[in-house]
Amino acid sequence: MQVVFVWLQFLGLASIIGFAGHHLCYYADIIADRTGLGRNWIGLILLSTITSLPELMSGISAVRFADDPNLAVGDILGSCVFNLTLVFVLDLMHRETSVYTKATMGNILSAALGMLLLSFVGFGIVTGPIFPKFALGHVGGFAAVIPLFYVLAMKMLYAFESKQRAIVGGTVDSKGARISLKRAYALFSVAAIFVLGAGTFLPFAGEKIIIAMDWNAAFVGTIFMAAATSIPELVVAVSAIRLRAIELALSNVLGSSLFNVVILTVDDIFYEKGYLLQVVSPSHLATTFSAIMMTGVVLVALIQPPQKRLLNTVSILSLTLIAVFFLNAYIIFAAKL
Repeated sequence: MQVVFVWLQFLGLASIIGFAGHHLCYYADIIADRTGLGRNWIGLILLSTITSLPELMSGISAVRFADDPNLAVGDILGSCVFNLTLVFVLDLMHRETSVYTKATMGNILSAALGMLLLSFVGFGIVTGPIFPKFALGHVGGFAAVIPLFYVLAMKMLYAFESKQRAIVGGTVDSKGARISLKRAYALFSVAAIFVLGAGTFLPFAGEKIIIAMDWNAAFVGTIFMAAATSIPELVVAVSAIRLRAIELALSNVLGSSLFNVVILTVDDIFYEKGYLLQVVSPSHLATTFSAIMMTGVVLVALIQPPQKRLLNTVSILSLTLIAVFFLNAYIIFAAKL
């Protein structure tokens, strides 16, 4: 009964995140329409930041209260992998053509920058123990540089979008048309608060699962915690398809991966027993490289969209994303580190 209760608690928190995630997408689309900023930029900045709040709060809770850095890092990197798997969902649900044909140059640039940032994290995990004194205060040197790279990436993307994008009107229904911009921001904020609250308690449920199931922290963080904290991205992806807002979905998925890496720096700030990337299990390298490979697959598909779909469902590149996801899950589970 104790095991059942632990799983019910975990699923309950995940359900709250999912419900709030649907409303995040709806009101983000209204904000994009009212402000004229477009779905790409709203998805990349506003929506991806909010949908990454569970990872932010879960990571802080994991290192500060649960004292489990592997759970925090596994959640962040696993979320990047899970988010990229959502591209498979987008391709499956978009019945007209391959979802990659709806991408913009901004999506391609976001994917390329994501690969660079993830590569930097992998480099930090490998070389962190070799340079133990490379730090800024009590934050590891590699983690300290990540926010700077993120700011430069956002500046580059904003300049690119300002020059290249053609503003596309949002598809808001009759109910949305009656909602003012001020009210849309307010309701968006309420949904974000629910996501934030549920994400705060999620690591404690994850710790209980580790004890109840006798699983390693890296595996629980990479698979279950990552899946739960990525539910907003999943709900946004499904909602965006229904709203025919493909740009919003793709920019949110790719933008979330960028922002998730920044959360590693925040986690390192709250972790006072060492430098985060130096103390975690080396098994996280498998997840890092899996995320890099998956981003590369998405990047190839965005540049050269596949014309053929297997049994009129998804492209072979989308199936590759699923294959890498399960391979990574098996490696992390078998590592026992």
